[in-house]
Amino acid sequence: MAVESEQPRWLLYCAALVVMEVIVLVVWTLVVLLRRWRGKEDKDAETHPKGSGASGPGPAQEGDRSKGHLVIVNAAPCGPKGQSSRSDCMEATEFDSGICHGAWLCIHKPTNDPERIASGDYPYADHFHTRKRLWEFRLQLKFREPVDGEVIFGCEQDRYYHVPTVEKYISSTVIGLLRTAAGDAMYQTHGDDPRHVRGETERPQIMFPLWVMDQLIVSEEGEEPPDLTDPEFSSFGVLRAEDRRKHREVLKRMEFRPGPTFTFGFWCIAQFVDAIGWKVPARGVIPQVKLNEIGTHPPCYITMYALRPQEEWSNVQGKRDTRHLDSRKIYIWRVALWSSLLPPESNREQELLSKGATDMKKEASPGRNSLSRRGNGWCCAGFEDGCR
Repeated sequence: MAVESEQPRWLLYCAALVVMEVIVLVVWTLVVLLRRWRGKEDKDAETHPKGSGASGPGPAQEGDRSKGHLVIVNAAPCGPKGQSSRSDCMEATEFDSGICHGAWLCIHKPTNDPERIASGDYPYADHFHTRKRLWEFRLQLKFREPVDGEVIFGCEQDRYYHVPTVEKYISSTVIGLLRTAAGDAMYQTHGDDPRHVRGETERPQIMFPLWVMDQLIVSEEGEEPPDLTDPEFSSFGVLRAEDRRKHREVLKRMEFRPGPTFTFGFWCIAQFVDAIGWKVPARGVIPQVKLNEIGTHPPCYITMYALRPQEEWSNVQGKRDTRHLDSRKIYIWRVALWSSLLPPESNREQELLSKGATDMKKEASPGRNSLSRRGNGWCCAGFEDGCR
């Protein structure tokens, strides 16, 4: 007797998942279109304000913003406070975090001006023009003290932002792209909602192991380190693209210590994120995603830090508490970043760009970092720049 074949359950399960994803994508698309329509209305209202009491632009002039560039500024505990640069600057910017000092350079294609990109007439065009990457960070470090523990590199948020369910689902697609580019060792969190978490809260962040760096140059003491603006910079040192396994092993074994100068180049995820446009460009079936629509609001912080030994952690909430709280970090380098086309709130922009007295609190409190020394290392406890 013939036996009727039954459809495998896993096939029905997969079909249901596909249908759910389609529904979520449709809902998300409608939400995005509605928000953009409302945003256009708000923009029109700003362009043609009613009455004479409308406030003008923040520290950057409106005409300057229309050109489109990144604003990057030293953020606590890094000084000099308020020292800033742009993504089209032809000079590196110095910093000092206490535990180390050095310089950084951020360069970005003028992605808001396709005609200019096509012409090849923009800063660093000789370097960028035939490459897919949209931007690049270059960083040079010289340490005063050795750093113990794993050093990681990535992006932090200024504070917690609520990300609705649909946007969180869509952001998982973007995070998946980044994870594919950077590997499974990536650390990502939407942060702690201060309304529901007692004590110190974790800020939203996405961090990568140091081996995602695309370029490494180690200049021993007495040797001249490379100029970050050198036209031949991309040919120096060990490149990840040439030998991924060797590059990864070198970075995993590397120890940060006084003496050498460590120079890095990073562009690993640079084809996935247009920072000037504050968006993830469309890729295949994945539509364009605005970063502020998935919870990434200006300013964000590009940072490098190591976590303290667990026995030094405070605000521990259970055995599974492995959060990257500010009080658990030893910051090595940190800058605030935003697009001139989408700046932070005016008062926050002025705070970060101010070169006056430091905004560190006189009395350090848990989770707020001011630079202080402990034993043979440096720590950050009490800074106000990014902890609001």
